[in-house]
Amino acid sequence: MVFCLSVLGLMTPLDAYGQSASRSVRPRMLIGEHDPLTGFNVLRARYAAGARPSDGIDGWALTYLLTRDESFAKKAVEEMRRTHPPELVGSRTYPEYVKWSLAFDWLYNYPGFDAQLKDRVALELLKAAEKMMEDQSLKEVQLAMYHNYPVRYLTLAVFALTAIEGHPSVETRAAPLRARAQEVFDHILDLTNFITPDGGYHESMDYQRITYAPLALLAELRRTVGNNDPARRYTVFHHYTDTYLYKVLPDGTTARDDDNEFPYLQWEDNICLGYAINRFKDPFAAWLLRQSGWPARKDWRIPITQFLWDDPEVTPRNPADTNDAEISRNYLFRGIGHLIMRDGFGPDSTWIEFNSGPYLAKHDHLDQNHFFIYHKGYLATESGADYTDTESPHYLNYYRRTIAHNSMLVYKPGEKFFWAENLWAAANDGGQRMDSSRYWNTVRSREDFERTRDLWDTGRMEVTDYQPGVYHYARGNATRAYHPSKMEHFTREVAYTPENNVLVVFDRVRSTDPNYKKVWLLHGVSEPRVVASETGRDVGHGGTAYRNATVFTYEDGQGRLRVHSLLPRERDVVKRGGSGFEFWTPGDEFGGGWGTGKNWPLDPPAGGPLPTDPYLRKMWKTFWGDEFDKLLPSNTRAVVPAAWRVEVSPSKPAKEDFFLHVLEIGDRGDTRTPRVELVDGSNLVGALVEGGTITLFATIDGPVTEGEVTIPAVDTNSLLISGLKPHAKYELQMTGGRANWRGGLFNGVPGGSYIGTANSSGVMHLPFKGQKDGRLRLRLLSSG
Repeated sequence: MVFCLSVLGLMTPLDAYGQSASRSVRPRMLIGEHDPLTGFNVLRARYAAGARPSDGIDGWALTYLLTRDESFAKKAVEEMRRTHPPELVGSRTYPEYVKWSLAFDWLYNYPGFDAQLKDRVALELLKAAEKMMEDQSLKEVQLAMYHNYPVRYLTLAVFALTAIEGHPSVETRAAPLRARAQEVFDHILDLTNFITPDGGYHESMDYQRITYAPLALLAELRRTVGNNDPARRYTVFHHYTDTYLYKVLPDGTTARDDDNEFPYLQWEDNICLGYAINRFKDPFAAWLLRQSGWPARKDWRIPITQFLWDDPEVTPRNPADTNDAEISRNYLFRGIGHLIMRDGFGPDSTWIEFNSGPYLAKHDHLDQNHFFIYHKGYLATESGADYTDTESPHYLNYYRRTIAHNSMLVYKPGEKFFWAENLWAAANDGGQRMDSSRYWNTVRSREDFERTRDLWDTGRMEVTDYQPGVYHYARGNATRAYHPSKMEHFTREVAYTPENNVLVVFDRVRSTDPNYKKVWLLHGVSEPRVVASETGRDVGHGGTAYRNATVFTYEDGQGRLRVHSLLPRERDVVKRGGSGFEFWTPGDEFGGGWGTGKNWPLDPPAGGPLPTDPYLRKMWKTFWGDEFDKLLPSNTRAVVPAAWRVEVSPSKPAKEDFFLHVLEIGDRGDTRTPRVELVDGSNLVGALVEGGTITLFATIDGPVTEGEVTIPAVDTNSLLISGLKPHAKYELQMTGGRANWRGGLFNGVPGGSYIGTANSSGVMHLPFKGQKDGRLRLRLLSSG
């Protein structure tokens, strides 16, 4: 864990919240006379230093409390008398209800806030809370979701019900609602420990911000009103900053996984970072907020929180100035199975994400074992884009599907995919399953997850291992993400060595039928350059096939990705994309084979009328209803749809295939071309990078107890082996593998001998300089 405080203690029982609140003296919401974080002395010092509360009824009320200048109280009361909270009650208006609730609480004891006006405002707040608590998402505690809409609805209700607590004209109706609202909050807090114990979010960074901001408000409300701090038990709050440290790319945009229509920091993010500054005095959150230049706007979604939470006493610190002991370059978001690997925190750093975790919410994508690479540009990315009208032909048939990600396809003709309760058939992309209405829903509880584990438990990050500055390693298992009628096994292993900026990706794929087409995918922004001994041939649908191509290169911005395809030995490498084929899905929705599909273009970002094609028009109206007749405008800032992909497939059908690729990450124009070689053998296979590392992976189920590989005549520095028995001791012996007298070993002549121990992840790393052109044998000596 990175820059987080230890858990300080346990929360008090639920009823302590209500009892403490009813005994408390107003004002109490988000502030308190003697509160250590937002007490009156703290805020008065901030005011004296020149900071000011926001310009609105809550800001005027707070200014009155701090200065005792009645003109501000009068101004707030007159504005409350003249206006009303919004008639529209919901997710977009909860900030206004937070403002009215705070003003009601902070002015409650002001003599000019007369009883008649109090009764009117209290009733308006009560009615809004009642409407929210009647919503299906909050009606039953166990059905409440850790999802952006319910959290926003709940925030409106809890703030309103807390503000009017004890007020005579409404308390009889408010009390039972308040108790249920607190139970719902407890339920959602439990889900945060289940889904985001290390931060991150299961619906994208776009939905993260609009969930984390109200969640922080609820946490601070409970802390200040009930002296009961959720951050003491629920670890997500400690990891607000970690979420931004690891889920924001070196260019200041956010990770593209899942439905991310706005991949940059917005005004809700200011609240989240402000919470980390206030609650944990986090210097990295202060840098992200004040000095990074990444937030798109200076204003805050709820303006009063800027004065309350942006503590000027917290000095910003740039994470680029840290070492690995201070902030790890490796971070696993355990609940969602997202692993971040990076070589630093500067603008020229490399950022890699590898995902293998459960499917948890509607806005998740079918992307288990997907990876993303950023280095001075978007070098390996997902394809397509999320727009305002989320359910769309492009979304259903391409963007959320496996075909748009850097994962694996196993194409079974006739496989069924569909939208919602099987209301519309979706195209067959050959990817991960979408054959239940629950894939358009959100997990509601731990019990719900267990009851339908076969649907949610789609990916597992089985192993992660990290040696700072030396290597990052992980193995993800996405077998269950695919329908069992076609997939028996799919694991992906990744090994990243930051010193030479190389990522090695090894996949084991076993299908139920050898004739099901397997396709390894890699998406990029620009057209890739392919190196092959034969001229490419047109295979239709924007594709050019190269038999046994060895290298292909993507470039974007000032970055370059040079990819070596080592396995399968006999392969077809297809470059596909360009105008009219950017978002091509290989199969149709009617049971056809590979090649019956079509391109599903982006929705027009400017919005506009529905398409005239009757089939597409009916699809839109099935999604949104018969009254739907116009597409809304959508964001294009920082959206990178990616128009090209490379597909790698075995030339011959087989039940099991291995895919092995070496990805050199570097700068555009870099002329260095280190040798990259396949390292093959028995029970082990891997890759060698000249001057770097030999990386070996197991080709069998279970830990390797013995194996051999042939090491080419290429200089390397180290050896990395995975798939070993944890804590076990092994002997490694190098002998001459081929007759070679030019500086190598004669066949069978003993060379180096090593004794090594696998770590707890079953990984062994050894220096290996000078060992080449021979046969490496490994055998188990003793178990750990």
